[in-house]
Amino acid sequence: MRLSLRTDYAFRVLIHLAANPDTRVTIRAISTLHRISHNHLMKVVHHLCLCGLVTGTRGRTGGIHLAMSPGHIMVGHVIRVMETQGEFMAGHAPSGNSRFLAADARPLCHLTARAMDAFMAVLEDMSIQDLVGSPELVRSVCAAGAA
Repeated sequence: MRLSLRTDYAFRVLIHLAANPDTRVTIRAISTLHRISHNHLMKVVHHLCLCGLVTGTRGRTGGIHLAMSPGHIMVGHVIRVMETQGEFMAGHAPSGNSRFLAADARPLCHLTARAMDAFMAVLEDMSIQDLVGSPELVRSVCAAGAA
């Protein structure tokens, strides 16, 4: 499974917000920490806001924070809302394009779909709080931002 940079950035934002619940966090601070384009990160945060995962306050004293407890934000849900039209599902034909697959490849696609469903089921049981509860992961996310 290959996730887009957009989803990677969404996880960085969510993990950062979950690890700093009592801190006013700005998009600028996260973009600087992780060396991500501020404009690109704004688009990611906007999408997270539209999905109800993050809320933001504009202005000088504004910032962003999680819209709910990190224990209620499931990793699988984040992937589903950030990835569009099953882009991350390797081996899947785009919706309505199955006629372009060779007849021999269709059983493989079915198996890939079953495997992806099983994989996503595991991620649906894992929350952002679970990720923040892993100090190694938080360190690696922060180190990746500083690299």
